[in-house]
Amino acid sequence: MVRYRRAFFCCLFLWLLFISMTLPVQAAGSGITLIINGQPALSDVAPIIQNNRTMVPLRVISEGLGAEVFWDNASRTVRITLPDGEIRLGIGQSKALIRNEEYKLDAPPVIIGNRTMVPLRFIGEALGADVYWDGSTRTVTVTARRAEVKDIILRSELGREVLAIAGVGQLKGVVTQEENQIIITMPEAELAMPAGARPISGALVQDVSVQPLAPGQAKGVVVTVDLSQPTSFTVTSGMGELTLVLPYCLEEIEYEQGTGGEILRIVTTGQVPYTVQQLGAPDRLVINLPGIVAGPNLSEPPITSLLNRAVKIQDSPTGISLVVDQSLVTKFKVTASPNGLEVFFTPQIIAYSYEAVPGGGRVKIQTTGPMSYRTTRLQNPDRLVLDFENTLLATTKPSLDVNDEVVKQVRAGQFAVDPDVARLVVELNSYLTHQIQTGENPGELILELTSSPVQGRYIGIDAGHGGTEPGAVSSSGLKEKDITLDIAQRVTSGLEAAGARVFMLRSGDTTIDFRDRPEIANKENVEILVSIHCNSFTDSSKRGTETYYYKDGHGGQALAEALHKALVSSLGLPDRNTRTADYNVIRYTKMPAALVEVAYLSNPTEEKLLADPAFREKAAQAIVSGIMAYFRNK
Repeated sequence: MVRYRRAFFCCLFLWLLFISMTLPVQAAGSGITLIINGQPALSDVAPIIQNNRTMVPLRVISEGLGAEVFWDNASRTVRITLPDGEIRLGIGQSKALIRNEEYKLDAPPVIIGNRTMVPLRFIGEALGADVYWDGSTRTVTVTARRAEVKDIILRSELGREVLAIAGVGQLKGVVTQEENQIIITMPEAELAMPAGARPISGALVQDVSVQPLAPGQAKGVVVTVDLSQPTSFTVTSGMGELTLVLPYCLEEIEYEQGTGGEILRIVTTGQVPYTVQQLGAPDRLVINLPGIVAGPNLSEPPITSLLNRAVKIQDSPTGISLVVDQSLVTKFKVTASPNGLEVFFTPQIIAYSYEAVPGGGRVKIQTTGPMSYRTTRLQNPDRLVLDFENTLLATTKPSLDVNDEVVKQVRAGQFAVDPDVARLVVELNSYLTHQIQTGENPGELILELTSSPVQGRYIGIDAGHGGTEPGAVSSSGLKEKDITLDIAQRVTSGLEAAGARVFMLRSGDTTIDFRDRPEIANKENVEILVSIHCNSFTDSSKRGTETYYYKDGHGGQALAEALHKALVSSLGLPDRNTRTADYNVIRYTKMPAALVEVAYLSNPTEEKLLADPAFREKAAQAIVSGIMAYFRNK
């Protein structure tokens, strides 16, 4: 009996299994059947009838129609993304947003068994589907509306070209590629736009045309895309849009030699991933750009650099590689941007040398390109320091011991790292001025040092008048003794800065008899004496600069001529020439002596000039230049 009972239940189970496989699949736990696009769909929560409204599971139907659904538990809202926008609705809310437009629901969404249930009518209007409730068979039918191609658009997304075939319904098709042509065949779609070529062009997409699949047939669309070159792509198909996403494009490569470094600029249509390898034998830098294609006008840039020889474009299995052939290995830094990459190559100092030249010295600095630097004068010991910013010292050359008239030693070192600073130090014996200029060879800098002809010289400066002897007095009360002292002090500062020793016959407002001045200079044993004065005359129209020497003196003429030439050239006043005179201060000195009359206090124009500190400084500098010219020509 037990055996027959077991056989009966086994047969019953097989019969029920057969019935379940042959009947349409129904929503779990319900007598309502759910069919999406002609296919039975299974949901763990069944459609229900509530207040004469058919409520259906939103996620199951939305995803069945190709849409994406996102649930926010904190705000209890649902977001559905579509190619042409999105849908937002909240649990218990009678209004929703469809593509930013407000929509009133027949019934608010509710949650049943962790599923969001919405009115069936909402599905049709929001997702663009045909919906039908058959009460006699208790069947919910949801069918995506017929696919139509209405437009073709080329847009940019994060720098990549995206060709979008837009319309309504589920747009899908078969995509094939032949060389630089992509063909998209959409047998279920209907053409709802004019056939023919579209005015679309980009870096990769050159031409686009749309045609019916077969003449005279309403259904079936073919889109043909001509590219500038064969390339990879991805296709996304969904409700209302089919997209062809093309890769990033390498549009241009530039190599720039600017002051302070060299830059390899890689221009792309978006921010691209990259890897960098430093390889040897031969030295080269390899920049890998996966998932990127070369633009139609891409070329290798010309390079005239001591660091890098060439940049080569190479295809790789995953994209493109740029190979930088290097003459010198150096530090580099890669910076990514929304439009590509910049590779900064740190410049180098690769050699330096020194040579003596008439009147000075010359330091040649061989670099790999234009440099950014700053110059500082330091004392104890006296030295000139050149700091090259963002620069590597790539020479192991020891310091150069020179010990000539101008330079004692030249040395270089890596003063700082990260940021890199290379330092060149020129220790000085005698220095007047310097200038830095580019040499004839690429990357060559030349530091020209002018030696000081007054280095170690002992020079006498006489400020005319003083104390109880005011000298000439202008109509406004300006006294000659004050002007000559100010100019004399400025001359002294200039000479001392150039390495001279200076003896001032008077350094303050003191009275010195004119007869005593030559003897004071003789006892001090100065090498030359320059006496500074301002002229005056009864005729106020008289103007200009004049310089005096004693005709039978000890070399005074050469000193007077050097001073006069410098004063006239610098001040631009009328030239009243060099003259002879027997003034005590230049007649009775044992050394070359000269007396300068800078300008006329009695002339209103020159009186204003003499009252101006800037003019006095200019006069002082001219006197210093004249003294230097005199010693340089000795």
